[in-house]
Amino acid sequence: MLDLRKLRTFRMVASANSFTRAAVELGCSQPNVTAQIKALERELGAPLFERYRFTKKVVLTELGRRAFEYSGRLLALADEIRSALRKDSDPSASLKGL
Repeated sequence: MLDLRKLRTFRMVASANSFTRAAVELGCSQPNVTAQIKALERELGAPLFERYRFTKKVVLTELGRRAFEYSGRLLALADEIRSALRKDSDPSASLKGL
């Protein structure tokens, strides 16, 4: 099953074009970001980034671009589920309809 944390990390790396900048934005270490991306790539069975060793820049592969689109939809759906369940579990929400 896909881990939402790995998907968020993947999207941050893709947006920053850098594992290091993504780590700073996420408040974690660069090796942690690298480990999450490698685990996600293993899980999906495909490289998600072209890595440029000397510039430390990363660019999405074709499969990475497709995964980026899907991951955005999955994360949006996860946020929608959280929001709906919070609203449904709020006791004051049921009184508002009266």
